[in-house]
Amino acid sequence: LAQGASCRARLPAPPVPHPRLAMTARLKKSRHLRGQVSNGRGRIGKHRKHPGGCGNSGGQHHHRINFDKYHPGYFGKVGM
Repeated sequence: LAQGASCRARLPAPPVPHPRLAMTARLKKSRHLRGQVSNGRGRIGKHRKHPGGCGNSGGQHHHRINFDKYHPGYFGKVGM
């Protein structure tokens, strides 16, 4: 062996994990909000899975303005 060299081969440094993956559990927002009632979402307008309905629901009802404005003729010879 040469002067100052070690017998162990020099391995490359391990890859640095992505910053989002390196987030530890103790720093997460959900940890901070444990014990709170609505988890930062507000009590009145609750955080629901599909508050307006799934997919194209409400096209002739509560999403009518959007359908008439951006998708004219979607429902055929009815409506406007």
